[in-house]
Amino acid sequence: MTSVEHKYFEHPDFIIRHLEWYAFHQILFDGNWAKIGDAIPAYYQRAFYWQDHFNTKAKDKHHEIKRKVFKKEITSMEVFYRELDKILKPKPFGNALKDKKQRTAQSAYQKEQLGDAFIDDKNLLSKAKQSAFQLAEDNADRHMIEERANELAKEHSKEELSSTQINTLISYIEAQVNKHLKLDRVEASIIDTDDKNIVFMWNKIKRRYVKNDTFTWTNALAAKEAHCSKSNVKTIMRKLEKLGAIKCIQKGKSGSFTRRANLYRREI
Repeated sequence: MTSVEHKYFEHPDFIIRHLEWYAFHQILFDGNWAKIGDAIPAYYQRAFYWQDHFNTKAKDKHHEIKRKVFKKEITSMEVFYRELDKILKPKPFGNALKDKKQRTAQSAYQKEQLGDAFIDDKNLLSKAKQSAFQLAEDNADRHMIEERANELAKEHSKEELSSTQINTLISYIEAQVNKHLKLDRVEASIIDTDDKNIVFMWNKIKRRYVKNDTFTWTNALAAKEAHCSKSNVKTIMRKLEKLGAIKCIQKGKSGSFTRRANLYRREI
């Protein structure tokens, strides 16, 4: 008998439950209801209700996944879960949505200002931002930044960059490096708290993210990075927010299926 390890049969949305059941039914059991019923008897009767709920409530994005399974465009549970995770990813709202709109507007403005020198390649820019940290650690000069920009363009660009785009990439990396090196009065206030947990947590955030970066920060990750108790994380993060170092732009939500941690933005 085929072994089944379900993930979403207790999900609050019956549509998600049905999609997982249907994927098992088609991918693992060749569309045979008897076989899947024998393998997962505890959920067999409930599956009929999930199907009715799906038929009346599902949206286009749900039907699209089901269609792909039916048409055998999705042929493994691994691929199915990747597709499902895309629609389970939480949408930004409140300050997080405002932040996203602001970044979109900034990108549109840059595209207008730079013209042909604009780089429309999020992956390349992400790699460039990541490389800026090590360049700042190495106290890189302009020549080192130029070399790194050319390396990144060759390794990660979707298409060959023009000379003006290379210059844009160099300027982008240089700006990110400068952000890593910048200090200000808020940091002095953090140091003056004389609280080693707060100072250490801030240094960990500062090493990983530059000003205006948004980042998710779970209690488990924060405790691991700052070597403190999980129970202390909330107090530390609130203190950093009060001092103006960070801003929580979207509150996390605990639960097996929400997949949402606190979303912060580094302010300095």
